[in-house]
Amino acid sequence: MNRQEGIQEIDIEELDSQANTYTIKCMTFTAFAFFIVWLLNTLDVFIVDKTVMTIVFLATSAVMLLPGAICWFTGTRKSWVKYMIMLAVGIGTTIIGSILTFHAVLLFALPLFYAAQYSDRRMIYYAYGMTVISLFVSVMVGYYYGLCDANMLLLSAHPASYYADLHTGEVYIDQINPNPWVTVPLFFVLPRSIILLLFVPVIRNISDNIAHNAVRTAQLQQLGETDKTTSCYNKNKYAQMIREVYPQVEHVAVIFWDINHLKEINDTYGHVHGDYVISSIADCIYELASERRKAYRVGGDEFIMVIENPEAHEAEQVIAACNEKVAVKSSLSRLPLSVAVGCAYGTGRQIQELVQMADEQMYQTKKAMHAAEQNC
Repeated sequence: MNRQEGIQEIDIEELDSQANTYTIKCMTFTAFAFFIVWLLNTLDVFIVDKTVMTIVFLATSAVMLLPGAICWFTGTRKSWVKYMIMLAVGIGTTIIGSILTFHAVLLFALPLFYAAQYSDRRMIYYAYGMTVISLFVSVMVGYYYGLCDANMLLLSAHPASYYADLHTGEVYIDQINPNPWVTVPLFFVLPRSIILLLFVPVIRNISDNIAHNAVRTAQLQQLGETDKTTSCYNKNKYAQMIREVYPQVEHVAVIFWDINHLKEINDTYGHVHGDYVISSIADCIYELASERRKAYRVGGDEFIMVIENPEAHEAEQVIAACNEKVAVKSSLSRLPLSVAVGCAYGTGRQIQELVQMADEQMYQTKKAMHAAEQNC
């Protein structure tokens, strides 16, 4: 896997994690909004049966708040979290729709809009299928146990003038819905499901655009943080990490490399060969980098690696491994490849001092190597 592919995968995972977090916040807000509705109903501002409203409020709030409680312990990055959250949204919508019936018709579009945030377009189809089931359950339960929707009960299909006497104002409806298990799904579930289906292509396109833009943003950010010649992080990223991140890390190790004889190589063979030497050394360093070990090019021939919470002698092990790689490359090259290196351990709060200590140790190593070469 190359660096850009890795960044893209990490970004997609992070995108879904952010969507999970935002959806949980929205669900919490939904529970709070329902609390306001319940309170206004208790104060007789609304006229829904108080017992019915209390049952719906408690059940919906429990369902909407449960994913947040679970994610408090598990985090939001696991792949199953988004399905759990969307299932909770579907169950909450079903509860509200089953009891409050016609008051909650618009609520059935909510799962689709939540699903648009996710990078996986299957979430949209998952949300749609769940919503169709929710519509069926809520319409049928609502017919028998929810707030009475007279249109379902009487199955009216004409304007008011059809049923009302124009002179007396009296309404004449002489037949109750004879077969609700056929007519209610046919006239109420099916049309609403078709209307919601019209949202799917648009929402899918929105979801694709969100994922594409997020990946593009991550790629642009990566380009802004990466040295083009070496693929190591550049000085801008280094300065940001030194300023904002490393002072918060408990323990760090700093390794400072400087390429030997780069000026002589540039003067003798030209900068193309000098770039080859830089790239070769950078490859040796970059191969040893990881999320916990970040490598930076901080100068023309200077590289720094900062290891977060290093294991015992980890910096020395990295240096030895790098020296071996450089030696192998040097044996296969017409140009001499070698580096001077220094390292230092300490706390994150000391990061500036540690960099200076590693630099000084590197300089002493370089002087010793130069003296040894002179003696030869």
